[in-house]
Amino acid sequence: MRLEEAMRRWMTMVLMVLTLGSGVNALGCATTPGRAAADALVPISDEVAMGRQMADELEKELTMHPDAEVQRYVQQLGEQVVRAVPNRPSGLAFRFKVVDDPSQINAFAIPGGGIYVYSGLLRAMESESELVAVLSHEVAHVTRRHIAQRLVTAYGIDALAQLALGQNPGLLGQLVGAVAAQGFMLKYSRDHERDADEWGLRYMVRMDYDPHGFVTFFRKLEGDGPQLPEFLLTHPHADDRIERIEALIAQLPQTPTRDGREAFQAMKPKF
Repeated sequence: MRLEEAMRRWMTMVLMVLTLGSGVNALGCATTPGRAAADALVPISDEVAMGRQMADELEKELTMHPDAEVQRYVQQLGEQVVRAVPNRPSGLAFRFKVVDDPSQINAFAIPGGGIYVYSGLLRAMESESELVAVLSHEVAHVTRRHIAQRLVTAYGIDALAQLALGQNPGLLGQLVGAVAAQGFMLKYSRDHERDADEWGLRYMVRMDYDPHGFVTFFRKLEGDGPQLPEFLLTHPHADDRIERIEALIAQLPQTPTRDGREAFQAMKPKF
């Protein structure tokens, strides 16, 4: 093996170890080695290129909600979340779409900034603060580069580079098929979920929405019946995360109270 190739593979392995090292420090603040590795391994432009290909194929497989007002409502709330993100990575292409499937209580993000919310999830909500909590959480998975980290860990850099160039239809089909069949693309680590919770909470507060929307929605889903809905199955450790979010809310110097219930209830019959 040539020295250059050996060095490249060695550096790749070092960066992948860093990718797996994302965590939370003793003060409860998210650390960023995983994001630094993702930034080095997967340029934003490559992630956006992957996402565009995925979105094109996904929207052939999924039934998008036919009501333009519903799509606009979720898109506008999502755009407000994005504007609340401090130090947002440049080049991400956020789009927020509603999938018309009342049986699916779920939401997911794809590479580059595509966020999909199922109508079943919207129907389970009561206020904008609950919807903003979910959107903020999914946006944080993108802005904190969790998707890039998980993709590198699962498939490797070479496969992702080929995917970004449109040269890996097999992997594209695998990812699209997983979403179409199960309502999500990748399961995140516990640290990724905690990080997305913490940063999603920050985004909500910057938007002046009541962060208790996160807590009320998760508690409602937990008590919804003997079978957990998809959102809790794909976003695990709800009890632990609710306690942690409540502790973070308690530390806020001032807690917003806006929940947007009236506006949400006006839209709900259309979901």
